Amino acid sequence: MHLYRVSIISMKKAIILAAGIGKRLGNLTKDIPKCLLPLDSDNVLLDYSLEALKEHGIAEIIFVNGFAESKLKEHIDKKWRNKFKCNFIFNEKYSEYNNIYSAYLAKDAWDDETVLLNSDIIYVSQIMQNLKSKIRNQKSYLVIDDRKKLVAEDMKVKLSSEGRIIQINKNLKIEDSLGEYIGITYLRGVERVKFLESLENNIKNKKLD
Repeated sequence: MHLYRVSIISMKKAIILAAGIGKRLGNLTKDIPKCLLPLDSDNVLLDYSLEALKEHGIAEIIFVNGFAESKLKEHIDKKWRNKFKCNFIFNEKYSEYNNIYSAYLAKDAWDDETVLLNSDIIYVSQIMQNLKSKIRNQKSYLVIDDRKKLVAEDMKVKLSSEGRIIQINKNLKIEDSLGEYIGITYLRGVERVKFLESLENNIKNKKLD
């Protein structure tokens, strides 16, 4: 009889990309990161995501910050510091480079128990539960909204005939796309390593968009 040790992967850590300036919102984000925009009297945009992560067992958050970094740290210290282990990575090129550089800066913190999120998204908590149940089959995932009507600005996703994601790009044709990537990623093992290598190659070649 042979005994095999089975490794059960769960999500315990989140990397949140929060370095951007949010220029398209004009004066609303003149002094604060987009993720700190107030949505009601008690919560900013980021709070909804952090609440969902806490609800589903995430214990550690790594924020990649940049623009108005002190405002983000102040908010986290005030409202979330006692609910997560929180760390910050400063992206000094936040005004020059896109999200790919922020993701690359967090490479050493990224393992098979890590989910990657954009900071400026709102989603129902059940999405995180669904993702937790899916990763047990040892695959990588992007979370896609396949119901909304697509527009040109969306980060669109195209599938192969086997149902696997083969392209993700704003420039994809709407009629060829399944839906919109909403900013939540789980990458495992070799696929995560390949992704990080791709980020590094793009950065070296100044392909920053």
